[in-house]
Amino acid sequence: MRAGGTFPGDQAEIVFNDVFVEYLEALPAAQRRSVLVEVTSLCANPSGDHPLSNRTATDQLAGWNTLEVLNKEHRVVFSSHVIGGVGTIEVLCAGPRRAEAAYDLASALIRTGRLEPEEVTEIWQVLTLLDVLAEQAGLDGWDYAPPAAPQGMVRAAVAAGLLDEATARLLSKDELEAAMSHGWGAGGADPVAALRAAMARARAGVDPGDVVGQVLRRREGRCAVVLPRTHQVCIRKAGHPGAHRSTA
Repeated sequence: MRAGGTFPGDQAEIVFNDVFVEYLEALPAAQRRSVLVEVTSLCANPSGDHPLSNRTATDQLAGWNTLEVLNKEHRVVFSSHVIGGVGTIEVLCAGPRRAEAAYDLASALIRTGRLEPEEVTEIWQVLTLLDVLAEQAGLDGWDYAPPAAPQGMVRAAVAAGLLDEATARLLSKDELEAAMSHGWGAGGADPVAALRAAMARARAGVDPGDVVGQVLRRREGRCAVVLPRTHQVCIRKAGHPGAHRSTA
């Protein structure tokens, strides 16, 4: 994407090549978060710092862009496109600026075909893998509605007195399992404990004072755009900023 270009709604599907995920894993925690913040900012500035071109006849870097991170000591190589009206950011790799290490790695990956769908991971999955809260990466980790739990589980939780039906239907299978496992007290079913356990399963560091509010936000309208790389719909709220999300 050319300088000055924008994505519709400043939204994009962000996917990482496995090589980039390995790069993140090797960084100290604070640097991981810093890089993820910079990558997330590409939703509003999809051209990054500058476009690449082929340095030699064997290079295939044209069409890719770079983003400088970690006090401009490292470079991230990525591409940004609008596909079917949806912004898409594909992050290929990163490395130190010295000796153009990132460019050499990018050229090698492109030549060997490391761009297939099975080689990429959505940003939300990477946040979970690296134990980084979405908010630390400049995203809202709560404004999504995961696929509902099976009907039988919903009925069982309601029959046990753990949750009301409307709330149980807003939870994913994993969240409802957590509620059913930990929603008990000395006197039997404890709906407050059940809901708190469900939200703790959704994300660590739950604010006990806002558990109900977080669940209610799932009743808002959904983004629902079809994402080009995962071919799934975005489950974040309508009009959300930043990265689309197809996983709970």
